[in-house]
Amino acid sequence: MLPCDPLLSLPEVATPEPDCGPRHVDIWWWPYNAEINWDKICSQLTPDEQTRATTCHFEKDAIAFMAGRYLQRSVLSRYTSIPPQDLDIVVDPHGKPYLADTGVAFNLTNTEGLAAVAISGTAKMLGIDAEPVGTAIEPGASSLFCSSAELEILSALQGSERQSLLLSYWTLKESFLKAVGTGVIAPPDQLNIRLDRMANTVRIDTVLTADDKGWHHRLLSAPSGHLIAVSAQLDQVELRLRQRQLPDPL
Repeated sequence: MLPCDPLLSLPEVATPEPDCGPRHVDIWWWPYNAEINWDKICSQLTPDEQTRATTCHFEKDAIAFMAGRYLQRSVLSRYTSIPPQDLDIVVDPHGKPYLADTGVAFNLTNTEGLAAVAISGTAKMLGIDAEPVGTAIEPGASSLFCSSAELEILSALQGSERQSLLLSYWTLKESFLKAVGTGVIAPPDQLNIRLDRMANTVRIDTVLTADDKGWHHRLLSAPSGHLIAVSAQLDQVELRLRQRQLPDPL
């Protein structure tokens, strides 16, 4: 099975003035809930983000959107000393957000009950994805995103063990595809996840990027009941992660 470490086993990011040190990728996470004052959260977003929140058809989707954007702006402000509403967050031609005029790499994920941001000052590419551990993936869906080698491994498993590995495959692939900026769709034979048993690390075999060196992938279990995957391309041998929970706003 793929290795998965507790999120809280990672060193904690120092505050109040964190830095994007060259040896770290930081994960900021926020296990939000419906009882938070969401009108106050919305007021701290940009006018465009406020408008987008109001266009969500379901309240839970609006809350997830606001949680993600609030966390993203709060974290980026801490690292750049730019006021949250003044951050110039733009998107590239593939729709991947980036922070104009800085060397900071970041990526956001938000799912029901959790928003998380990965941030680094040195990563060439960076992606993060999170899913509730109870997420059920239909048996027939595995052939749409799993390689033949992965399907062979899955065929020997049943029940919760199979679902757990299938969710790990999905979350890792989403974090990688978000890092390279191609979206969440790729032919199954172009992504194959395997365990490097000598190093007990996760590897992804792919032909999607011309430069396949320096990639690191990690799976983490959050106390909120979510699985988190991080993919980063770095000019260093080891991926060093730190974490910090964002406190609920007063």
